[in-house]
Amino acid sequence: MGGTYVSTEATALVGAMMRSAHDAIWTVGPDFTVRSWNPAAEKLLGWAPGEIVGRSADLLVPPDRRDDQREMLTLLAAGARLERFRTQRKHRDGHWVLVTLSMSPLSDGDEQLGLTVIARAVGHRERLESSLQALLEAAPDAFVGIGDDGRVVLANVQAEQLFGETRNGLLGRPIDDLIDVPLGDPDDPDAGPAGARRIDGTTVPVEVSMSPLPTEEGRLRCAVIRDITERVRAQDRVRQLQAEAERARMEAQLQRTQRLEGLGQLAGGVAHDFNNLIAVIANYATFIEESAADAGLQEIAGDAAQITKAAQRGADLTHQLLAFARREVVRPRPLDLNDVITDIEQMLRRSIGEHIALSVRLAEGLPSVTADPGQLDQVLVNLAVNARDAMPRGGQLSIESQVVDVDSDYAAGRPHLRTGRYVRLRVSDTGTGMPPEVIERAFEPFYTTKPAGQGTGLGLATVYGIVTAAGGDLHIYSEQGMGTTFTILLPSTDAAPAPIEYETEVAPSNARRGTILAVEDEPALRGVLTRILSGAGHDVLVAADGPAALALADAHAGPIDVLLTDVVMPHMLGRELAERFAELHPGTKVLFMSGYARPVLASQGTLAPGVTLVEKPFSKNQLLTALQKVMES
Repeated sequence: MGGTYVSTEATALVGAMMRSAHDAIWTVGPDFTVRSWNPAAEKLLGWAPGEIVGRSADLLVPPDRRDDQREMLTLLAAGARLERFRTQRKHRDGHWVLVTLSMSPLSDGDEQLGLTVIARAVGHRERLESSLQALLEAAPDAFVGIGDDGRVVLANVQAEQLFGETRNGLLGRPIDDLIDVPLGDPDDPDAGPAGARRIDGTTVPVEVSMSPLPTEEGRLRCAVIRDITERVRAQDRVRQLQAEAERARMEAQLQRTQRLEGLGQLAGGVAHDFNNLIAVIANYATFIEESAADAGLQEIAGDAAQITKAAQRGADLTHQLLAFARREVVRPRPLDLNDVITDIEQMLRRSIGEHIALSVRLAEGLPSVTADPGQLDQVLVNLAVNARDAMPRGGQLSIESQVVDVDSDYAAGRPHLRTGRYVRLRVSDTGTGMPPEVIERAFEPFYTTKPAGQGTGLGLATVYGIVTAAGGDLHIYSEQGMGTTFTILLPSTDAAPAPIEYETEVAPSNARRGTILAVEDEPALRGVLTRILSGAGHDVLVAADGPAALALADAHAGPIDVLLTDVVMPHMLGRELAERFAELHPGTKVLFMSGYARPVLASQGTLAPGVTLVEKPFSKNQLLTALQKVMES
């Protein structure tokens, strides 16, 4: 006997189960026609049994999935089962219903009768879960869920791509094996940088955000992991560009400083030679003026006086060159910058004219600065005159003082500026302003935009030299048509301000007489020295350089009271000559003279200890006054 016997009672029981089931159940025969249809199927899809039984199951299946359904039938015929997959089935009214299907083979033992389909409509919660899953899969970042044991329980496709591992390979892995830093408190949503370890051993820079996710199985830690490789590359590139820009700016600043330094050396050398010439011209003009006055030749005396004035203007120019080159002798002392500004304010008002309003705003309680008061006067006058020339139709000139603290960020772009407390002097005008190419060269000597004959181009160069020699910093900000602001920073000091004393030139009346050894390499100036010193009653020995001076001193029988020596000479500098002379003649005083005093200067342009100097070009009275002070010291 073949087949399996089924009782009528069992058949009725199966029919009752089909009719009472909550799930839609239908059967499909080998020819892919619907063979049975229960009430739940009619309720789900709207087809009455008489309308669908015997018709092709293709009526229910999306057209693009019908071939797949036939492959499923083949698999089921081979004994496979298809558990809970999501798809669509067509309702009688034409719309598509999202369902979850399970399929199993239908047979009566030896004969395959088709397949059984159990369907259930996808509910609201399942739709939300489906949407959430789709959202996670569509998210641009990797997402992993972490259980209480620290292992991965959820992962999306981006996590697979990030770690280079399949989802099954990720599930169950300790999160510490995937992320190279411990994950923080799940209640703290702040993101932090970390590294994701890929399956191939490489590390990817990532940013991790943690948040808690309550579930029916407990609370999960959810980690959103963002690959920040491109951001890191961009940040590195930005830092590289910033470093390159800063390096270029520093190189440009250094080149500018070196250019000005080179110009300063050139200017100092020119000033040395020029000062010798001016000293000769000025003193011979004085000789002529005195002789003509004694002879009653007033016209000649007047002409000589004009020569003297012209020589003085030349001397002023060389002093400006030396100030720019930081080769001028300065006499710094602790000063209250406010006192300097107040003392010169009235003179500035007269210098700029009534068509320009001067506003002075001084901060109280400024610390002292160490500077030469005469040089600070030069700075203020030069800046005020510069501002005046930029405001031919009138305007506003402002002078302000303030204390500022310079930090490393501010000092970074200024090679010679150190961090610390400074006193700031700010001079602003509402004039025509300067274009960038003019600002770039503003401190160069003899560079000027003024018409010929209206400026020497030494004003700002002088300001630059004075400020930098004092250890300060000078900055220009200007826009064409909007005016210019000069910002000067001078280092502060704790010393109390000293009273300002201005030297006066007074010819000595009862001067001491003595033997003077004058050493000067310029022949014309040697003649000037001989005439001045002899005329004052001194015994004069004259030499052209150091070796000649030492030989002359050895041959001289009597004492030598003062060695009067130039600083810069061939064969032997004045400082070396003075040291050699002190060994041979310890009682002789030394007076240096120079228009370029760098070899006898200490820091910041001050004279080295024990050095007395008369600056070229000097007048007769200046030389004799300095000589008298040395002899009496």
